[in-house]
Amino acid sequence: MTSRPTAPGAPSAAPARPAPRRRLRTTRRLAAVTATAAVALTALAGCSLESPEPLVVGFTATSAEPRPSLGAGAADAVSAHALAAHQPAEGSVDVVVQGTPSSTAHDLTPMLTADRVQQVPDKREAAVADALDGLDADVAGLTAGGEGLDLLSVLASAAALHDGGSVVVVSSGVQTADPLDLRQLGWSFDPAAVASTLADQGALPDLSGHDVTFVGLGRTAGTQPAPSISSTTRLTELWLAICDAAGATSCTDGGAGASAEAPAASSAVPVVPVTSDATPCTAPLVLSAAVLFGGDSAALGSSADAALQGVADELGRCPAGVAADVTGHAADTRAGVVDGEQLSLERAQAVHDALVALGVPAGALGEVAGRGDADPVVDDLPGGVFDEQLAAQNRRVEITFRSEDTAS
Repeated sequence: MTSRPTAPGAPSAAPARPAPRRRLRTTRRLAAVTATAAVALTALAGCSLESPEPLVVGFTATSAEPRPSLGAGAADAVSAHALAAHQPAEGSVDVVVQGTPSSTAHDLTPMLTADRVQQVPDKREAAVADALDGLDADVAGLTAGGEGLDLLSVLASAAALHDGGSVVVVSSGVQTADPLDLRQLGWSFDPAAVASTLADQGALPDLSGHDVTFVGLGRTAGTQPAPSISSTTRLTELWLAICDAAGATSCTDGGAGASAEAPAASSAVPVVPVTSDATPCTAPLVLSAAVLFGGDSAALGSSADAALQGVADELGRCPAGVAADVTGHAADTRAGVVDGEQLSLERAQAVHDALVALGVPAGALGEVAGRGDADPVVDDLPGGVFDEQLAAQNRRVEITFRSEDTAS
């Protein structure tokens, strides 16, 4: 496939560094301990650890979106990448921005001295957390170049930097640039059909060899109204279908992102009209656990209310006689690691209680259940080996609708 060129635009002057923000502590102690244990074992064996694959983080960073922020989905990927570094510069992350022709490298390798990598677990974790806070402060000042919102060009720029590795893109996905202008496409599209058409036209970037994660889809700001929860679901399905059609190794929804601050960009972006669905409370609503929960946890995260407000709004428009069932699902983990059925039930109950707290009448909500790993979206143990990126697609809470006269 042919890569679509990045939208033209000369890089703007570097924005002033924003004031210190809430520290972003999203590293995982388990990852640090595991990585350090691996270092010790391989050192005893006289071997060297394999270098982590490249990681690129891309931003559309327009005035129609919240101020750029890593959010949990991007921060976890960056943290894991930096903690896997055991040689100088291995923890470097490339950042690309819409309309900016060159990328910027940010080295998050936890260093002990100028030429030695820190190997003490707690100190590695602290060093990466500090570097992550600095990176998040830097990206908060990013602004897009070019016209409109063009996530396709960001994907193309990110994938072109390396032959493989991971790409995380932070964007609302409300594209206004050809050949995927949502002002013309509207919201009643078939995601698979649109992706297939773009592929046939040669309009997709070449994502082969890359694991792609989308963060912030549907999260808008400025003059762009927020799409309904069902439209956001369709938008997410569209970008996952585009990613798959472009040949990516894996395509993942990384959640809604964390930023709710006003955008840093000022260049106007065309508005995509948004209307309420004529028939709400029909299609199932799927909530990624990456948006709401930490790993192996049923405690709602700080961004949960923002992620669930759209769900609560839609449930408030349900016609009389419709009940909304809340069902939790878990990843298929290695045996004995976690009780997936209990965890999925606790997550479903947490979402139910949060929706009630956001104003959804308890009577409008139906059953709360946990299905464990009984209904996976994908096989997250290919060849018997646990795959975290695939598992993220199985960790979810679903809301389905039924007529009360069929309720038990």
